[in-house]
Amino acid sequence: MCDILINILIITLLVVLSPLLLVEILLLMFCGVKWLPPLSCMLSKSDMTGKFSRSDIPPHPEIPAALLDKKDDITLKGMVWYRPKGSVSEQVKTMCELMLAYNVVPSSKECPEDLQGVFWMDGNSIPEELACLSYAAWDEQNNTFVLNKVNGNCSWTYLDSSIGRFIAWFQERGEASGMQVFQFKARDLKEGRIWSCTSFDYESTNWLTSLGKWTMDRLDGPGVSFKRGCYWFHGAFGDRLEFGSYTLRKIMNTDGTPLEPAYSEFVKYMETTRKGTPLITEAPHSEGAE
Repeated sequence: MCDILINILIITLLVVLSPLLLVEILLLMFCGVKWLPPLSCMLSKSDMTGKFSRSDIPPHPEIPAALLDKKDDITLKGMVWYRPKGSVSEQVKTMCELMLAYNVVPSSKECPEDLQGVFWMDGNSIPEELACLSYAAWDEQNNTFVLNKVNGNCSWTYLDSSIGRFIAWFQERGEASGMQVFQFKARDLKEGRIWSCTSFDYESTNWLTSLGKWTMDRLDGPGVSFKRGCYWFHGAFGDRLEFGSYTLRKIMNTDGTPLEPAYSEFVKYMETTRKGTPLITEAPHSEGAE
C-alpha cells in the first residue's frame, strides 16, 4: 500500500510540474543548463573524474572491398548510409560483419570478451536494433572497471523506415564526438552503469544521461545478455520511474561467429516482426573527421 501511495504522489508531482520540467529539459538539451530547479534536483552525476586518453584506441581499419560490395549506399539528408543487400539472413550477416570490420582494433582484444562483438537491443521501443561496442579500451577508475567506447560511425543501426530514418538522422547528425562509458562494480560485469559523454572528459555527461540512471546488469544464460535498465529522474525518484528498459543480447563474436540462440532469433525477428525492413548504419567518414 505504501509503494502505491508513493507512486501516486510521484505521478501527481510530475503532472503538476510537467510544463516547467518540459521547458527545463529543452534548456538542458539545447543549452546545457543544469542548475534550474526542480530539474536540477532530479539529475544524475557521474562519480568519475579526469579524462580518457583517446590515443589508447588506434585508428579504424579499412573495411575489405569484398565486404563493401555486399551493401548499397543510400543518402539521407546529405548523410551516406550503408544498407546491406540480399535476403534478410544475408543482410543481418553483412551488417554484423561491416560493424566488426570497422570497429575491432587491437585494444578491443584487451576488453572483456562478453562486452565485445555485436549486440541486439531486444525490446528497445526505439527503432534501433544492433550495436557494436568493440571500438573501445578497458580501464580501472575509482575501484571500478570501465569500458570506454569512442563514438563513431558504423557502430549503431536503425531500421530503414520513416521513423527509423528520422531517429537515425537526429542521433547521428553532426560529426561523431565523445564516448560511451560502461562502468562496472566488478570484473564479473554483474552491475554496470552507462554514461554518455560529449567529450573525453568523464564529467562531460550529456543531457540524456543526466536525466536518468542507465544500467547494464548481467543476466543468466543462455548466451551473453544484459538488462539495459532505464530509470528516469533517478536523482529524485530512485528506480521507481522505469520506462524503456530492454535486453542487450550478444549475437556475434568479434571473429564473426554467430552466438546462438540469440543470432537465429534476431534473424527470425527481422523476418517476421520487422517484416524484412532493412537495417542501415552511417557510413564511415575520413579518420580525421571522426
